[in-house]
Amino acid sequence: MVKRAFKKRFLIFMFVMLVFIVLLYLFMFQSNYFEIKTIKVVGNQILSYNDIKELAMIDYGMNIFKVTPKKIESNLLANPYIKESKVKIQYPDTVEIFIKERQIVAQVKYQKDYLMIDKEGVVIKKDDYNPELPVIEGIKVEKYQIGKKLNDIFEKSYLGTLLELIEGTDFCSVIKYMNERQIILVTKNGIDISFDNPSDINYSFKFAELILKDLVEKGYHKGTIQIIGDSNPVFMP
Repeated sequence: MVKRAFKKRFLIFMFVMLVFIVLLYLFMFQSNYFEIKTIKVVGNQILSYNDIKELAMIDYGMNIFKVTPKKIESNLLANPYIKESKVKIQYPDTVEIFIKERQIVAQVKYQKDYLMIDKEGVVIKKDDYNPELPVIEGIKVEKYQIGKKLNDIFEKSYLGTLLELIEGTDFCSVIKYMNERQIILVTKNGIDISFDNPSDINYSFKFAELILKDLVEKGYHKGTIQIIGDSNPVFMP
Protein backbone atom coordinates (compact mmCIF):
# COMPACT_ATOMS: atom_id res chain seq x y z
CA MET A 1 0.00 0.00 0.00
CA VAL A 2 2.82 2.35 0.87
CA LYS A 3 4.58 1.67 -2.40
CA ARG A 4 1.33 2.18 -4.32
CA ALA A 5 0.64 5.49 -2.56
CA PHE A 6 4.22 6.65 -3.21
CA LYS A 7 3.92 5.69 -6.87
CA LYS A 8 0.65 7.58 -7.14
CA ARG A 9 2.13 10.72 -5.57
CA PHE A 10 5.15 10.42 -7.86
CA LEU A 11 2.96 10.19 -10.95
CA ILE A 12 0.92 13.18 -9.81
CA PHE A 13 4.15 15.11 -9.19
CA MET A 14 5.48 14.22 -12.65
CA PHE A 15 2.19 15.21 -14.25
CA VAL A 16 2.22 18.57 -12.47
CA MET A 17 5.85 19.13 -13.50
CA LEU A 18 5.02 18.27 -17.11
CA VAL A 19 2.10 20.69 -17.11
CA PHE A 20 4.35 23.34 -15.54
CA ILE A 21 7.05 22.82 -18.16
CA VAL A 22 4.53 23.02 -21.00
CA LEU A 23 3.02 26.19 -19.58
CA LEU A 24 6.47 27.67 -19.02
CA TYR A 25 7.46 26.85 -22.59
CA LEU A 26 4.30 28.41 -23.96
CA PHE A 27 4.87 31.51 -21.82
CA MET A 28 8.51 31.86 -22.86
CA PHE A 29 8.26 31.03 -26.55
CA GLN A 30 4.65 31.56 -27.61
CA SER A 31 3.49 34.62 -25.68
CA ASN A 32 4.34 38.16 -26.85
CA TYR A 33 5.77 39.05 -23.43
CA PHE A 34 9.26 37.97 -24.53
CA GLU A 35 9.09 39.41 -28.05
CA ILE A 36 11.78 41.97 -28.87
CA LYS A 37 10.31 45.44 -28.59
CA THR A 38 13.48 47.53 -28.24
CA ILE A 39 16.80 47.28 -30.10
CA LYS A 40 19.42 49.77 -28.94
CA VAL A 41 22.56 50.50 -30.96
CA VAL A 42 25.45 52.41 -29.39
CA GLY A 43 28.69 53.58 -31.02
CA ASN A 44 27.72 53.70 -34.70
CA GLN A 45 28.64 56.76 -36.74
CA ILE A 46 29.36 55.36 -40.17
CA LEU A 47 26.89 52.49 -40.33
CA SER A 48 23.22 53.33 -39.85
CA TYR A 49 20.90 51.88 -37.24
CA ASN A 50 19.21 49.76 -39.89
CA ASP A 51 22.59 48.57 -41.18
CA ILE A 52 23.49 47.30 -37.72
CA LYS A 53 20.10 45.67 -37.22
CA GLU A 54 20.36 43.93 -40.57
CA LEU A 55 23.92 42.73 -39.89
CA ALA A 56 22.85 41.43 -36.48
CA MET A 57 20.04 39.47 -38.14
CA ILE A 58 17.49 40.37 -35.48
CA ASP A 59 14.24 42.27 -35.69
CA TYR A 60 11.26 43.38 -33.65
CA GLY A 61 8.85 40.62 -32.75
CA MET A 62 11.51 37.91 -32.50
CA ASN A 63 11.52 35.81 -29.37
CA ILE A 64 14.30 37.08 -27.13
CA PHE A 65 15.24 33.55 -26.02
CA LYS A 66 16.19 32.78 -29.61
CA VAL A 67 18.78 35.57 -29.58
CA THR A 68 22.38 34.37 -29.20
CA PRO A 69 24.74 37.25 -28.30
CA LYS A 70 27.90 35.48 -29.52
CA LYS A 71 26.32 34.76 -32.88
CA ILE A 72 25.21 38.37 -33.28
CA GLU A 73 28.67 39.61 -32.35
CA SER A 74 30.17 37.28 -34.95
CA ASN A 75 27.72 38.53 -37.59
CA LEU A 76 28.68 42.12 -36.83
CA LEU A 77 32.43 41.50 -36.91
CA ALA A 78 32.08 40.08 -40.42
CA ASN A 79 31.59 43.67 -41.59
CA PRO A 80 34.98 45.39 -42.18
CA TYR A 81 33.74 48.67 -40.69
CA ILE A 82 33.16 47.06 -37.29
CA LYS A 83 36.22 46.59 -35.09
CA GLU A 84 34.54 45.48 -31.85
CA SER A 85 31.03 44.36 -30.91
CA LYS A 86 29.21 43.48 -27.72
CA VAL A 87 25.62 42.36 -27.29
CA LYS A 88 23.63 42.44 -24.06
CA ILE A 89 20.16 40.99 -23.46
CA GLN A 90 17.85 42.91 -21.17
CA TYR A 91 14.90 40.68 -20.39
CA PRO A 92 12.09 40.58 -21.19
CA ASP A 93 12.21 42.51 -24.50
CA THR A 94 15.38 44.56 -25.08
CA VAL A 95 18.59 43.89 -27.02
CA GLU A 96 21.52 46.29 -26.67
CA ILE A 97 24.28 46.35 -29.31
CA PHE A 98 27.54 48.15 -28.62
CA ILE A 99 30.02 48.59 -31.49
CA LYS A 100 33.31 50.31 -32.25
CA GLU A 101 33.82 51.25 -35.86
CA ARG A 102 36.96 51.48 -37.95
CA GLN A 103 37.75 54.87 -39.44
CA ILE A 104 39.28 55.19 -42.89
CA VAL A 105 42.44 57.29 -42.51
CA ALA A 106 44.45 56.61 -45.68
CA GLN A 107 44.48 54.90 -49.07
CA VAL A 108 46.92 52.66 -50.92
CA LYS A 109 46.95 52.34 -54.69
CA TYR A 110 46.16 48.88 -56.02
CA GLN A 111 46.18 48.49 -59.80
CA LYS A 112 43.58 51.02 -61.03
CA ASP A 113 41.81 51.40 -57.69
CA TYR A 114 42.62 52.36 -54.12
CA LEU A 115 42.37 50.34 -50.92
CA MET A 116 40.87 52.31 -48.05
CA ILE A 117 42.53 51.40 -44.76
CA ASP A 118 42.24 52.24 -41.08
CA LYS A 119 45.13 53.13 -38.76
CA GLU A 120 45.93 49.46 -38.21
CA GLY A 121 46.26 48.79 -41.93
CA VAL A 122 42.97 46.87 -42.16
CA VAL A 123 41.43 47.10 -45.62
CA ILE A 124 37.89 48.40 -45.25
CA LYS A 125 36.97 48.70 -48.90
CA LYS A 126 38.26 49.14 -52.45
CA ASP A 127 37.20 52.41 -54.07
CA ASP A 128 38.13 55.26 -56.38
CA TYR A 129 40.76 57.80 -55.38
CA ASN A 130 39.63 60.06 -52.54
CA PRO A 131 41.33 63.50 -52.64
CA GLU A 132 40.53 64.04 -48.97
CA LEU A 133 42.65 61.09 -47.83
CA PRO A 134 46.46 60.80 -47.85
CA VAL A 135 47.97 58.23 -50.20
CA ILE A 136 50.55 55.85 -48.78
CA GLU A 137 53.39 55.29 -51.22
CA GLY A 138 56.17 52.71 -50.98
CA ILE A 139 54.04 49.72 -50.01
CA LYS A 140 53.92 46.91 -52.53
CA VAL A 141 50.50 45.26 -52.70
CA GLU A 142 50.28 41.90 -54.43
CA LYS A 143 47.02 40.74 -52.88
CA TYR A 144 44.57 41.86 -50.24
CA GLN A 145 41.47 40.78 -48.38
CA ILE A 146 38.67 43.05 -47.21
CA GLY A 147 38.57 43.11 -43.40
CA LYS A 148 42.18 41.93 -43.05
CA LYS A 149 45.47 43.78 -42.53
CA LEU A 150 47.24 44.71 -45.72
CA ASN A 151 50.58 43.45 -44.33
CA ASP A 152 52.71 43.59 -41.18
CA ILE A 153 54.47 46.86 -42.06
CA PHE A 154 52.03 48.75 -39.84
CA GLU A 155 53.25 46.78 -36.82
CA LYS A 156 56.92 46.43 -37.71
CA SER A 157 57.37 50.17 -38.22
CA TYR A 158 55.84 53.24 -36.61
CA LEU A 159 53.54 53.70 -39.63
CA GLY A 160 50.51 52.52 -37.65
CA THR A 161 51.20 55.01 -34.87
CA LEU A 162 51.70 57.78 -37.41
CA LEU A 163 48.34 57.00 -39.02
CA GLU A 164 46.72 57.19 -35.60
CA LEU A 165 48.31 60.60 -35.04
CA ILE A 166 47.08 62.04 -38.35
CA GLU A 167 43.57 60.60 -37.91
CA GLY A 168 41.13 63.48 -37.96
CA THR A 169 43.62 65.92 -39.54
CA ASP A 170 43.69 67.08 -43.16
CA PHE A 171 47.13 68.61 -43.69
CA CYS A 172 48.77 65.53 -45.26
CA SER A 173 48.40 64.51 -48.93
CA VAL A 174 51.00 61.73 -49.26
CA ILE A 175 52.78 59.41 -46.82
CA LYS A 176 56.05 58.15 -48.27
CA TYR A 177 57.11 54.88 -46.68
CA MET A 178 60.85 54.74 -47.34
CA ASN A 179 61.65 51.88 -44.95
CA GLU A 180 60.92 50.80 -41.38
CA ARG A 181 62.99 53.69 -40.05
CA GLN A 182 62.09 56.54 -42.38
CA ILE A 183 58.66 57.93 -43.28
CA ILE A 184 57.96 61.28 -44.94
CA LEU A 185 54.71 63.21 -44.65
CA VAL A 186 54.05 65.33 -47.74
CA THR A 187 51.86 68.17 -46.56
CA LYS A 188 49.39 70.14 -48.64
CA ASN A 189 51.07 73.48 -47.91
CA GLY A 190 54.44 72.49 -49.39
CA ILE A 191 56.38 71.86 -46.18
CA ASP A 192 57.15 68.19 -45.66
CA ILE A 193 57.99 66.33 -42.45
CA SER A 194 60.69 63.66 -42.55
CA PHE A 195 60.84 61.18 -39.65
CA ASP A 196 64.10 59.20 -39.56
CA ASN A 197 64.06 56.61 -36.77
CA PRO A 198 62.49 58.92 -34.14
CA SER A 199 62.93 57.73 -30.56
CA ASP A 200 59.42 58.96 -29.62
CA ILE A 201 57.14 59.36 -32.63
CA ASN A 202 54.33 60.89 -30.54
CA TYR A 203 56.58 63.64 -29.17
CA SER A 204 58.28 64.19 -32.53
CA PHE A 205 54.96 64.48 -34.36
CA LYS A 206 53.50 67.00 -31.91
CA PHE A 207 56.72 69.04 -32.02
CA ALA A 208 56.69 68.97 -35.82
CA GLU A 209 53.04 70.10 -35.88
CA LEU A 210 53.92 73.19 -33.85
CA ILE A 211 56.84 74.01 -36.15
CA LEU A 212 54.68 73.46 -39.24
CA LYS A 213 52.02 75.82 -37.92
CA ASP A 214 54.62 78.46 -37.14
CA LEU A 215 56.25 78.17 -40.58
CA VAL A 216 52.92 78.44 -42.40
CA GLU A 217 52.02 81.54 -40.37
CA LYS A 218 55.35 83.06 -41.38
CA GLY A 219 54.60 82.45 -45.05
CA TYR A 220 56.82 79.47 -45.84
CA HIS A 221 55.52 77.27 -48.67
CA LYS A 222 58.37 74.84 -49.23
CA GLY A 223 61.01 73.01 -47.29
CA THR A 224 61.36 70.02 -44.98
CA ILE A 225 61.11 69.59 -41.23
CA GLN A 226 63.68 66.88 -40.56
CA ILE A 227 63.62 64.72 -37.44
CA ILE A 228 66.49 62.28 -36.91
CA GLY A 229 66.52 59.95 -33.92
CA ASP A 230 66.01 61.77 -30.62
CA SER A 231 67.36 65.10 -31.88
CA ASN A 232 65.20 68.20 -32.13
CA PRO A 233 63.49 68.91 -35.47
CA VAL A 234 65.47 70.93 -38.00
CA PHE A 235 63.89 72.97 -40.80
CA MET A 236 65.60 72.84 -44.17
CA PRO A 237 64.23 75.44 -46.65
